[in-house]
Amino acid sequence: MHPIKSHRDFANQRMEQERMKKLRNFTLVDQDDPVTEKKGLVLDFATFAFISWVFVFIFSIYSLSFFHLSEIIKPVIEEEGFLSGLLSSNDFQKKLFLFSLLFEVVFFPLAAWVYVKFWRVIISFFASLFDKQVEAEGLDEVVNTSLVGNFFLVIPILGKLFKSISQIFYIFLGLKHNLKFTTIQSFIVVISPLIFVGMFIIFMAMYIMLIVNLY
Repeated sequence: MHPIKSHRDFANQRMEQERMKKLRNFTLVDQDDPVTEKKGLVLDFATFAFISWVFVFIFSIYSLSFFHLSEIIKPVIEEEGFLSGLLSSNDFQKKLFLFSLLFEVVFFPLAAWVYVKFWRVIISFFASLFDKQVEAEGLDEVVNTSLVGNFFLVIPILGKLFKSISQIFYIFLGLKHNLKFTTIQSFIVVISPLIFVGMFIIFMAMYIMLIVNLY
């Protein structure tokens, strides 16, 4: 999905639907109008999550392949000396890696659901703060389409980094072109989790310092 064109199409579609609803107050409209038919083209959360799950499976497969390959070549590289530290890992680290990989695959739908709910809350909060009238449909479009970023998991090594960047990028463009936030407002929304985390860390540090000074 094109990050700009798709969100502009979503916004224009909702505007057209709203225009048709207002028009129905004054005239009869055929029930099989093309605007209503277009609504079915919008993909829901379940569709985006299922497609993204496929890429998570692909990511887990080649991650396991690389892990197995490293175990095979490890004895050979250890003979060279200086590279042995890069591949050295104890049994606990290996089990932790395998468990985290399995956890990510099995519980991806739940993680995606939490991700979507989290961004819905964040965007809704700033929409009310910026006095923006945001429809639930538009909110779903912005958050759900950001799951497209999981496509980058097919890229070895840097896939997760590209995925995170692309998801933030999709949300930013969705806010700007779909929900009609300004550039500054969109930027504030996407960096707000970092701001909240930073404020929480500062608050906890001040709280700990206060407790230490009291005792």
